[in-house]
Amino acid sequence: MLVKGGIDIERKSVGIDLDSTLNCLDKRWIEEEYNRDYNDNLTREDMIRWDVSTYVKPECGQKIYDYLLKPKFFRNLEIQPHAQKVTKFLSQYYDLYIVTAYHYKVCEDKAEWLIEHFPHIDSRNIIFCNNKGLLNLDFLIDDGSHNIEAFKGIGLLYDAPWNRDYNTNLRFKSWLNIEDYFKNFIME
Repeated sequence: MLVKGGIDIERKSVGIDLDSTLNCLDKRWIEEEYNRDYNDNLTREDMIRWDVSTYVKPECGQKIYDYLLKPKFFRNLEIQPHAQKVTKFLSQYYDLYIVTAYHYKVCEDKAEWLIEHFPHIDSRNIIFCNNKGLLNLDFLIDDGSHNIEAFKGIGLLYDAPWNRDYNTNLRFKSWLNIEDYFKNFIME
């Protein structure tokens, strides 16, 4: 139960972004696939703006996004450190929703990955949505500053090189930091 000032309060909702927030998308996408195919050494830290195509070699350009449409690409991504532990903890106190960008070719792979690695989050709570400003949730954890800006609730920015120029007091460098934030609202 959530308690604030000794008073029980209603169960709140938390939206959680999938790509580069729960999973390690950029590691496979850029550091493994793209670098191998284009003989480059691009890293996550090099990408200080949202549009990845501006960092790849010109001969790749917009084709960088084709990797994301490969069958089973999303099935083999690593999990962000501590994401499973923290979301399992949060699921005891909050209604959790996975909110991830939509493309019809990848929905099944994303859902299967979530069901396998995050079985404590109800699969009916997976929302495929490209405009997170439409969501009526209490909190949103996301690495996209544009999603945080559009969101009407409390936005928690999951730190990444591409969002470091966004000014917020709710920036979190790890899932353990996110857990600490939410523990401030929980008393057992």
